[in-house]
Amino acid sequence: MSVSPRTKHPHALPVAPVVKAFDRFGTSAEVLRAAVLSALGYIAIMAAGMFVTGQVIGLGYFDPEFVFALFVVEVVLSLFALAVARRLFGHWHCGFGPVRWRGLAGLLPYLVLMAAFAIAVVTTRTPKPSLLAFTIVVTTMLIGFSEELMFRGIVLKAAVGPLGPARAILLSAMLFALLHAANLLALLPLLAVVLQMSFVFILGIAMGCIALRANSLVPLMAYHTLWNIVQFLGRLWHVDFGRLIVLTLFVNIATAAVLWLAMLRRNKSSPIAPQAPPIPG
Repeated sequence: MSVSPRTKHPHALPVAPVVKAFDRFGTSAEVLRAAVLSALGYIAIMAAGMFVTGQVIGLGYFDPEFVFALFVVEVVLSLFALAVARRLFGHWHCGFGPVRWRGLAGLLPYLVLMAAFAIAVVTTRTPKPSLLAFTIVVTTMLIGFSEELMFRGIVLKAAVGPLGPARAILLSAMLFALLHAANLLALLPLLAVVLQMSFVFILGIAMGCIALRANSLVPLMAYHTLWNIVQFLGRLWHVDFGRLIVLTLFVNIATAAVLWLAMLRRNKSSPIAPQAPPIPG
């Protein structure tokens, strides 16, 4: 099977992982379809878990015991994401390359925000070891791992070849936002779900840009985990984040816009033509 060479450029966005899947599925379009269907399957599993948790068991999104049910769901989702990654790409060719540290510059505003939230949490209450705290840590690790692998790994890397970086990032962000619609089944109010979906869509754009630039999901998984730990503990201990929430909205929009425009400028100066290798006869 022959693959046409790509134009070398120091700022070129990585699309090579898609090539690893061609031997399994034949064309980039088939890889993309399989990735999108897998993401929808991931979302369906989450929706089923939230339905059982909220509608059958009766645990709401803000109940402390909610995290125990979420832990079970996240174990299933992590195993599912691992199986999909292995089937589509094999040997971790969907987001576990060497870290390009300069590509993580866009993550700095989010890290500063997370530090501010963490300070608000620890000044409200001193964290103490408990089964609930341990479950929160493990569950958030699973969330960070499986969501980044599915949306910024599998979907984004499968889409960047046939669609190009811009549309690939938008597709990944839309599916990531759709995932959070499942929280409606966990008794989260409709307005809160809509606001959450809007926030994570914009966040998904920023994280997609960073993922392609950094060439690795590991830093994003670590950030995702730490951010969720802070948010879970803040919700559990009723921390008043106050103006930090408003500041987060502005920083999220501004950072995503800057990263998006920078990505478009780089892609315009060094375009990567979508590829669809010939199907072996």
